[in-house]
Amino acid sequence: MEGLIGFGMAKRAGVKHITYLSVYKADTMRDAPHMATKLAMENAISHSGIPFTFLRPNGYMQAELQIIRPVIAGMGVYPMPFGEEGISMVDVRDIAEAAAISLTEEGHEGQAYDLVGPTVVSGPINAALWSKLLDKPIQYGGHDMDRWEAMALSQQMPAWYVFDLRAMFEGFYSEGFTATSVQIARLTKLLGHAPRSYEAFAKEVVASWS
Repeated sequence: MEGLIGFGMAKRAGVKHITYLSVYKADTMRDAPHMATKLAMENAISHSGIPFTFLRPNGYMQAELQIIRPVIAGMGVYPMPFGEEGISMVDVRDIAEAAAISLTEEGHEGQAYDLVGPTVVSGPINAALWSKLLDKPIQYGGHDMDRWEAMALSQQMPAWYVFDLRAMFEGFYSEGFTATSVQIARLTKLLGHAPRSYEAFAKEVVASWS
């Protein structure tokens, strides 16, 4: 609702171009509230007549910053239930660059860019990576969603938020959130460099502690 109100105000103000931060595969998980609202915004913007660019990022690497030290390093558990198939997480710095390019350069009107990482990360893969970087055993917490939901609620997370997250995680498994080589190549061309990898992000985090 807030997004549509903001869009309506921008339209009244006569904006010349809108770059909208949507989400990867927004049209495939319509039962997840977060995804459904992104699709509604895309539809409103695309039918408005205002020139637009859609940015569709996969999961954010930096969203894990709040759990890396207390949970991963502290408890020895990688808790994100990404499963074994995994997703192609994106660095938020690549999102920022893509947004700046779309707003300051020509040729991006009517385009939708999938913002993805260059490698697939999964629960077991990330647990192994953090084990190597931290030089201590890190276990994958698994992807039993009933167990994950109970844990999330026990941490005082709002029930509506837990519901939304669970719907998205389950959508990762059913729809597949790994990037194609074509998507990676297209993003590389847009940015002018290869998208940043999760491994590079993790190494930066560990280096920043010292």
